[in-house]
Amino acid sequence: MDKDKLCEKLTEHLEVIKKCSIQTEQGTVLLATVLESRYPYVYPRDSSCASTLFRQMVEKDLDPNGDAFSILKGVAKFFANVQEDSGKWGQRYGLNGQNKAIYIQEDNTAYGAIILANYLLACYSRQEEPDELEVYLTRIKKAIQYALKHFYREEIFLFFSTTGIHESAIEKGYSIWVNHVYILFFNLILQLTDKFDLKGLFDEELSFKCRFCQAVHRRFILNDRFVRRITKDGAFDLRPDVTLMSPVYFQCKEGHCDSCVLDENPDIITNSVNFMVENLWDSELGMLQRYLPFTEDIETHIHAGNGPWIQYTAMLAQYYYQTGAVERGDTILGQIDKYQTGEGYIPEHLSTKRRFEEFIRLEWEVGLDAKKEFHPEILIPNLSYDFIVEELFFMKKSYDKIRSDIYEGGKTVIQFAIPLMWSHVEYAKALIARYEYQLTNKEGKVDLVAGAKS
Repeated sequence: MDKDKLCEKLTEHLEVIKKCSIQTEQGTVLLATVLESRYPYVYPRDSSCASTLFRQMVEKDLDPNGDAFSILKGVAKFFANVQEDSGKWGQRYGLNGQNKAIYIQEDNTAYGAIILANYLLACYSRQEEPDELEVYLTRIKKAIQYALKHFYREEIFLFFSTTGIHESAIEKGYSIWVNHVYILFFNLILQLTDKFDLKGLFDEELSFKCRFCQAVHRRFILNDRFVRRITKDGAFDLRPDVTLMSPVYFQCKEGHCDSCVLDENPDIITNSVNFMVENLWDSELGMLQRYLPFTEDIETHIHAGNGPWIQYTAMLAQYYYQTGAVERGDTILGQIDKYQTGEGYIPEHLSTKRRFEEFIRLEWEVGLDAKKEFHPEILIPNLSYDFIVEELFFMKKSYDKIRSDIYEGGKTVIQFAIPLMWSHVEYAKALIARYEYQLTNKEGKVDLVAGAKS
């Protein structure tokens, strides 16, 4: 197995991730994109997903220079510093740790704690005692307490969300994504308890865990597939969505309780992924859309024209590799590679000139896009208008750049938010998933860069 070649490819993505990071007194600021791009903010969601990659690299001996661990340590420090006294983390932060949140988003309290847990577990893997252990455990405990008090609905045994991964009311109610984020959070706590001998520390907070896991494993299933959401009034939301991958992406079976429905019927995952791909695959550009683009729906954001999203497509590649569908995974990474820039940057999502022009005509120029972005149902109460103006500025700046790319640069395919740190994270995870599958199955020499640029 050519582990050295894998490390070389991972380093390429890590170098792009480094370009999205800034060292500050509060820790490492891991921006969603480079500072001058569309999202000059720190998102707990993106950073949490990145922390899982960094921990994987440490635990699988794929971090020879210690760069992934160093970034993880700095990111954990930053999130420990910006946690509110209550135990809460918000939607996003500025360079100096200032709260820049616009949307109510309940899964961030789990993301912040996941980052701290991944750092502590990476320390354990390196056989070193973290100086921050007691402080971080206290912060994790406060996060559980805050989430249970404010987001958990005891009568239904699920976490409620206003927005989540899509940052719109399309998720309001009980979403499969948010509830699996919390499953990952609690499973990481079990790992911390075991490795750091923390018996009893989280017993009170996690007394509900089995009940909760069983509810998640059973209530998001209808007709042998997952549904993306149970609405706030109890209806099943049957529309296709990339969040149908949540159970496999968040590894919900690691540390799960007894009577998991996925043990009883593993076809549920296959059925769900197939349904998602059949409905969301972009026939023109390839790869996965995140959901279907119902323009007139106030809860459905289009963002510069509909098209495939790279990070979710790379998650699908991970699934294919984990299940042995190596050729499918390779095909997906190959399609992503087609849209890399000369610097090797991967965007957030793609669209076309025609779709962008339709978006401008139907949404931007008539103010519908702004109404969606600042829909009162999803905004933080009493949000300062300064935050809205700042967001509108970055929206307009990005759309003006696309206009320039189209009408002056002659582009017909639009690459939005380049580079997106999260896209590089998920691509790197796909490479690791490919390596792990073929290592486990001993299929001989592995071409680690199949589907990747040489």
